[in-house]
Amino acid sequence: MKPGSMGKIGYIDLTSRTVSIKEIPEEILRKYLGGRGLAAYLLYNHVGKGADPFGPENALIISSGLLSGHFTAAYGRWHVTGKSPDTGVYGDSNAGGSFGAELKYAGFQHLVITGKAEKPTYVFVHDGEIRLRDASHLWGLDTYQTQLRLWDELQDPDVATACIGPAGEKLVRFACVRHQMKRSAGRTGQGCLMGAKNLKAIAVRGTQGLPVARPEELLKITKRQIDYARGTKIFQIASRWSNLFAWVVANESERVSVRNHQSNFFPEGYGGIDVDIFLNEYSEKMLACQGCAMHCQHRFKIKSGPFAGTVGEGPEWSAQNSLGSRIGNTRWDVSLAILERCNRYGIDMGTFSGYAAWLMECWQRGIITEKDTAGLSLEWGSPEGLIGLVEQVARKEGLGAKISDGVRQAVKNMGPATDPYLHRCGKDLTHEAAEYRVLRATPLGCVTANKGNDHLRGMVNIEFMNLPAPVLENIFGRYVNPDPYAWDTKAWMATWMQNLCTISDATGQCKFWTKWFAPDLAGFEEPLQVMNAVTGWDMTKEELFETAERIWNIERMFNVRDGLGRKSDMPDHVFFEPIKEGARKGMALDPQKWEKLLDEYYEIHGWDREGRPTPQTLKRLGLDGEPTHIL
Repeated sequence: MKPGSMGKIGYIDLTSRTVSIKEIPEEILRKYLGGRGLAAYLLYNHVGKGADPFGPENALIISSGLLSGHFTAAYGRWHVTGKSPDTGVYGDSNAGGSFGAELKYAGFQHLVITGKAEKPTYVFVHDGEIRLRDASHLWGLDTYQTQLRLWDELQDPDVATACIGPAGEKLVRFACVRHQMKRSAGRTGQGCLMGAKNLKAIAVRGTQGLPVARPEELLKITKRQIDYARGTKIFQIASRWSNLFAWVVANESERVSVRNHQSNFFPEGYGGIDVDIFLNEYSEKMLACQGCAMHCQHRFKIKSGPFAGTVGEGPEWSAQNSLGSRIGNTRWDVSLAILERCNRYGIDMGTFSGYAAWLMECWQRGIITEKDTAGLSLEWGSPEGLIGLVEQVARKEGLGAKISDGVRQAVKNMGPATDPYLHRCGKDLTHEAAEYRVLRATPLGCVTANKGNDHLRGMVNIEFMNLPAPVLENIFGRYVNPDPYAWDTKAWMATWMQNLCTISDATGQCKFWTKWFAPDLAGFEEPLQVMNAVTGWDMTKEELFETAERIWNIERMFNVRDGLGRKSDMPDHVFFEPIKEGARKGMALDPQKWEKLLDEYYEIHGWDREGRPTPQTLKRLGLDGEPTHIL
């Protein structure tokens, strides 16, 4: 490969069992980079209007970030993309570990997988070659067992595997793709898409080098960026706590979901799921993704009680909130036991917790009883009820079967009286465990994500840090109102953060190294420096920002083509209802102000009032000819 080349795309048709390989033209790389960016282009070009998410025409796209695998700071992320079996709209998810780097070392930046295998199959990618192999002996294994079996079979412990567990095989719509013990391409059901294709795993191993246009420059940039990050306070905290400190901050500022958004403060948590309890009683060591100096991942072990001997990785803030306050649980051992089972079975933890919280509130209100729950008792935080529900989801039996086919079918199965308590955005993706009524830019940035509500697409952490206006202006490039409860200028904050997250996903950068995580970490300049040194390009910050816009717009085009519009950008009704207690009693999103905020957001993007990119916007971004079918 010439300096600056980022590898190839492997096209795999599981029906015909054929493989073809193409080099990625530089003009396409510059327009979409890699990872999520080029994946968006590929999905728009390979999956047409009205495609069945479960059909062979749906594409499963496995992508490594443009810079993943390079010797630089925290670039190792990878992406899974396909029309979502969970929501029926644009779907994708991002994960860490070593898979993204290993795919690059094997000579590929993307795999485009179509068709459906006649029998269980796995894909083995090794140093420029792609082979399809029988996976009948792997079908039924959990994600831990699958990876161990492939290490033995391929006689190489350095093989990196992305696989599904029983939930994906059973076509649970919120099944995820798993790598290592907890690296998860979670939301939107990409594990279900793999199961629909009879694809159990993708195993990759590479020994090829990655060319760098300006290696000495890259080394200097890398050292400077790592030295700077290691000197920040947030780096030191994350290397010890991961991001569990965020739950403490959020709870104290009354911004957590408690018992399915019935409250936003969880005082019981300080005696049960507090960070210090986890660190002192469960955390064994800290781990890192490949090439990362932060070491923000816990390895945990439950030493006593009914779940003694359980070993796993995690949790992060999302699990602490989702499997703690959201479901009224005050026990770390219960949270960790659920998390470990979700990881083994290939179930998206966040989506599972949304369904669990829904069912528990319906139980609390007497809307459902044991005759509706296959005998499970669903009191808030019930260990038996929660573990039983995980097991039933993994087998797609009993109550698990009733909630495994998407939110609309779940409501049909459980009855219309349950509908108001299953919280989801306009794209039918269950809401995450975050409280939106006390913020402005964050709900806009999350809810308007093209895949559906996702904190990793647009949560504006900076919004609630009480930073002075000059500091915020330096970050966002223009004045933004520092008042977190004000509505003006928040559309720009959301757009700016969405674009930063887009560049992270396209380059393979971990968001824990960016301003998404803390205001003194990387913005657009840092990945731009790395990218230009690796590729030999001279891209400007303005061009990089426009690249993020292009990626966001082609994702939007995918949804617009299938009829989505303004209604898909609405939060769940619960966030328009006033908080009932606490210091923030009475706060809520204002419907009229939300509509105005959405108008401002659309105007920034160059969309019409329905949220559709205008012809002028498409021309400006070079999208007016899509689909071009260049790749």
